[in-house]
Amino acid sequence: MDSHQRIETLYALSLAITPEETLEATAVTALDAYLDHLDCSVGAVFERHDTDEYRLVDPDAAVGTDDPLYDAAEKRLAGWAATDEEHRASLPITGTVDDDGYYWLFDLPEFGVLLLARRGEPLDDAMLTGVTPLNEQLATACSTKQVKTTLSDARRRFEALFTTIDEPMVTVVVSETGCEIGRTNAAFTATFGQPTAPADGIDPTDPAPDSDPDRLIEIESRLRDGHPVTEAVRRQTPTGTGEFLLRGVPVRTPQGQEIFLLYVDITEERRRQRTLASLSEESAAILTSEDQATACDRTVATMVSVLDVAVAEIHRYDRGTDTLQPAATTATEPIFVDTDPDGDSPLWATYDGTPHRIDALSDADTTLRCDDETIESVLLLPLGDHGVVIVGDDRPESFDETARQLGQLLAAFGRIALTRTERVQSLEAIQSITQDAVTAASVDEMVERVVDQLPTATNFPTAGIWRADPATDRLEPIGATGRAAELIGTHPTFEPGNSIAWKAYEAGETRLVSDVREHPEAYNEDSVIRSEAITPIGEFGVLIPAAMRPQNITTADQKIAETLASSLETAIELIENRRDLELLEAVIDRVLRHNLRTDLSVIKSRTQQLAEACDDAAFTDRILAHAEGLEATAENARTMRSVVQSRNDRRELPVETVIDDAITAAPDPPADVDLVVDIDTTAAVIAHPKLPTAITHLIENALEHAVQDGGEIRVTATADDEVQITVADDGPGIPTNELAVIDQADESTLSHASGVGLWLIDRIVTYSDGVFAVDIDGGTIAQITLQRA
Repeated sequence: MDSHQRIETLYALSLAITPEETLEATAVTALDAYLDHLDCSVGAVFERHDTDEYRLVDPDAAVGTDDPLYDAAEKRLAGWAATDEEHRASLPITGTVDDDGYYWLFDLPEFGVLLLARRGEPLDDAMLTGVTPLNEQLATACSTKQVKTTLSDARRRFEALFTTIDEPMVTVVVSETGCEIGRTNAAFTATFGQPTAPADGIDPTDPAPDSDPDRLIEIESRLRDGHPVTEAVRRQTPTGTGEFLLRGVPVRTPQGQEIFLLYVDITEERRRQRTLASLSEESAAILTSEDQATACDRTVATMVSVLDVAVAEIHRYDRGTDTLQPAATTATEPIFVDTDPDGDSPLWATYDGTPHRIDALSDADTTLRCDDETIESVLLLPLGDHGVVIVGDDRPESFDETARQLGQLLAAFGRIALTRTERVQSLEAIQSITQDAVTAASVDEMVERVVDQLPTATNFPTAGIWRADPATDRLEPIGATGRAAELIGTHPTFEPGNSIAWKAYEAGETRLVSDVREHPEAYNEDSVIRSEAITPIGEFGVLIPAAMRPQNITTADQKIAETLASSLETAIELIENRRDLELLEAVIDRVLRHNLRTDLSVIKSRTQQLAEACDDAAFTDRILAHAEGLEATAENARTMRSVVQSRNDRRELPVETVIDDAITAAPDPPADVDLVVDIDTTAAVIAHPKLPTAITHLIENALEHAVQDGGEIRVTATADDEVQITVADDGPGIPTNELAVIDQADESTLSHASGVGLWLIDRIVTYSDGVFAVDIDGGTIAQITLQRA
């Protein structure tokens, strides 16, 4: 072929290579032209894929596939494609089959490979060079159709979305002149209304007022740059602000750029996410409530917050009246009323453990009345034996399964908090009851005090105490709360074989009876009492808290009753011990005050008569000395008893008066003994009223141990932050064994009169919150340190 023919052939080929309707048609038309103008019998157009795999554009875009030339060329292409790109030969590639068959693999840049083959003479180099730009033209035509086909497929898929998807969707065409609304589906107009062309941006919806403007600009910029966007946004709707997941997809078109915007409504999902996120904090607030009222208030407030409802209310069960009473509400005052006097209502059914839901209260035939006429939906949730939670909303059918489950969870938190705070309150009340009980003068007075406090302190409005009578083998009622007396009247006496109470007392173990009428050993199966906890009070008797409903006395009540019974057992023992001690003290006081002193007076009188008739006075003097010593011991014992009995008595005492009274009560010192008094303060102290007695004993000890051969006793008082009263002498000092009373204070240290005196001094100073110290180096220095008044 000469130069002129070659140019004509290449020109004819160039005219045949144009984009057709489809990629397949473009490839087939071009291939037919190649085969016709280059006199080839075999040909094919291959499209390259991402894996460097080459596939036929279309079965029709291949000719002579049964020719050995095709097989050889296709295998060569596969081997070439599988070779590492670095070591791969450059196209075009030429190959031969037999002696007269030739094939060529031409590069279609950025698209694929063109295969041509024929028999006879091969194409000359000039022709091979000449078809290179035509191959580029074919590659461009195929790539263009490939892109258009992809865009068309995408458009068709997006077009299908408008007829099948239920979410709001709109397209916006972006051109050099601005943005125009393309299409909207019905869901878009139903959600946002008719769109208007955005003035400054792409998104035709209105952002919520609190939207971040920088974030809006960033979303617009990414869409204009051709990047898809998936972002959570807040948008205005005719009904308010909604939350949406915006999915934006930019698509290139001949007119410019078309952006598909899809809005997935996530308002409810986000609300629930926020609900769940706050649930932990809200529930913690309920569970950490310090008292019952706070637990109720926090429970109803959390119900309103988490469930997003209009009102929540708690009605507590009152054991005393067997009624459900309003205890907490988020309204200004309780709005729900149970109108059924017989207790056959949704409220009572809920208290018995079954949640109830009313979807349209205004149309429902129910005994639950609401004073707020806007309330339509009602959810009733049990609080165990504590009562019922009532949740109301102004929207019909407001409570779905999720709301019901969340409500039950919050009600469980409220029940736990009420149980815990009730137990804490009861334990604190038991401590107070016990402290009051031990001060009673008798067990009967203690029982009266206890039953008066049980209804409010421990939530046992119906309770009684029975005392065991060992002589008759009976449990006799000795005290009951007012409500128990109203319900039962005269309480029964329990005997062996006729009651659960006797078996509980005999076994020393609490019996929890969930339903008295169902128990085979019930004393009275027709009793108004339906549940009770029979709790032994040691060997004394039993405590029985009871309720008018089955299962209303719980294991928590049992633990409270057992704790109270244990405390009462201790209180009873203390009261009885105290009465015995008081009786013993009265006997001892009479012995010391009357019998002993009377007998000592007789002994002293007879001894004096004997001394007058006897020439040897030494014998009778010893008898008189022992009698006087015994009389002093008796007096000291009475003083010791008086000091201990008044150990909690303290009062303000001037120091000067204390020392004057002490010196007045002390024996007069011998003529050769000087008593020096130096009071360097006008302060007063807070001390036991027997403080002068303590100082008197210090002076007596000094007289006994320090001044047999004359000497000096010094009584001084000084004050700074504290007051120091000191009695000192320069004698041999108090014997060490007698000082042991200060540290040991037991009966073995009271063998000597001075030991008794030191014991009294130590007790009086201790009861005065003071410090008593003795130094016997170089004499005796006894010091009392007290707080200033």
